Amino acid sequence: MTINIAKSPRKHGHFVTRRHDKNMNILTNLRTAARSILRFSAVGGALLCLTGCIHHSETTYRDVERVKVQFESEKAGRIFYEALSKMPFHGRVESHTEISIPVVFDNKYTVKSGENEKFNEAVRRCDTNKDGVITEGEAEIFASQFH
Repeated sequence: MTINIAKSPRKHGHFVTRRHDKNMNILTNLRTAARSILRFSAVGGALLCLTGCIHHSETTYRDVERVKVQFESEKAGRIFYEALSKMPFHGRVESHTEISIPVVFDNKYTVKSGENEKFNEAVRRCDTNKDGVITEGEAEIFASQFH
């Protein structure tokens, strides 16, 4: 190891070796790089934590118009509506659409069928002769399916 003092610059009244200058430059560069990395990490972490996600969720009930129906008597109407309340409805339709970009954007859209579809299905099944009038006999046959 050779130290060349004659060609070394003076700092604060002391002779400094070239190797010492080189080490100081590397150390200074490392400190600067570490500070930059720390700053970018802090800014990046703050942005990640403080950014909000745009979230939108919408549910729409799509309902059709009820079919027009008459009842032969009050008893026929009561039997029909009691059976309707017991009737399972498998025709209910739900449509889901979801669009998402993690952390930034989330959009959900749902379409559900309404209660009128169940009513219309019950009328279609109950009014066997399709005349728009539900008789006591038709209502009793319809109700017997749900005991």
